[in-house]
Amino acid sequence: MTPARRRFGAAVALFAAGLAPAASAHFERPLLSTRAAALGGAFVAIADDPSAVVDNPAGLCSLPTLTLLATYQRPYGVAGLDDGYLAAAVPVPGVNVGASWFHRGLAGAFSEDLFTVAVARDVKRTSEDASLSIGASIDVARVAAGNEAGDAATAVAFGAGVLLRPFAFIGLGYSIRNLNQPDIDLVAGGGSTVLRSTQAVGLAYYWQDRLVVTVETHQDATGAWRSRGGAELRVERHLALRGGLDSTRAAIGVGILWQGFAFDAGMTGHEALGASYAVTLRYSRPQEKTPYGSSR
Repeated sequence: MTPARRRFGAAVALFAAGLAPAASAHFERPLLSTRAAALGGAFVAIADDPSAVVDNPAGLCSLPTLTLLATYQRPYGVAGLDDGYLAAAVPVPGVNVGASWFHRGLAGAFSEDLFTVAVARDVKRTSEDASLSIGASIDVARVAAGNEAGDAATAVAFGAGVLLRPFAFIGLGYSIRNLNQPDIDLVAGGGSTVLRSTQAVGLAYYWQDRLVVTVETHQDATGAWRSRGGAELRVERHLALRGGLDSTRAAIGVGILWQGFAFDAGMTGHEALGASYAVTLRYSRPQEKTPYGSSR
C-alpha cells in the first residue's frame, strides 16, 4: 500500500466514525440544523423540524404539513471542506415519514454520505397538546476515499426515538442510533471501524411562545456521556435569538421567520480548530383552513 493511499485511508476511517448521527466525527458531530447547533446540539427533546429524521425520528409527528430543510456549513473555514444537509418530512395517513441526506467532502481526499429514512406515529395525542410519539429510522452510510484506488465502504444502521409531551410546556426525548452496531472496512486489510450504539436523553421547557430551554445528556462514539444545552428567545413574532454550550464548545445563532419560511444563521466555536459558520433555510407549507377558521 502506498503512503498516499495509507494517508487517504486513515483520514477517511477517522471521518467514518462520524457517520453515525449521534457520534462525533473527526472534528465534531455532523451539523444537520443550524438551529439545533445554536442550542448546543441539544435537540432530542425538541425535534420539531425535518432534522428529526436523524436526531429523533419521533419528532416527525410534530410536523403537520410538508416541511423542507436545507443546511450548508464550511467547517472551521477549511478550504475545500464542505458540509451539506437536505431533509423533508410529510404526514401521510396514520404516520409521518421523512428522508434526509448528509454530505461531507474534502476535495481530492474523501467524501462521506449519510442517507436516512424515518417513520413515526402518535401513540397518544390530546387536544391539550399532550402527546406520546415513537419513531424508527434506517441509515445508509457511505465513505469514499478520493485516491486513485477509489476505496469505498457502506454500512446500514437502525435507530429509534421517543418524544413525550406530558404537558404543553414540557418535552422529554430519547433516541438511540446504530442499534446493530455495523462496521466499515474502508481499506482492505486495514481493520474495520465499528459504528457504536449511541444514545441521547433530553428535557425541554417551553414558556408560552417566547422561550425554550433545553438540556441533554448524550453518549458519544467512545461510550462517554456528555452534557449540553441551550436556550431560544423569541423576540416578537419574526426573530429568534439562540445560544448553547456543548462540553467546551459554545454556539450562538439567530433565526428569522416569515410566513412559513425560516432562515437560520449560526456559529459554533472550537478551542483548537476555530469557528464554523452555518446557514439553514426551512419551509413549512401552511395548514389548510376549514370554513370555520380552524386548521386541519
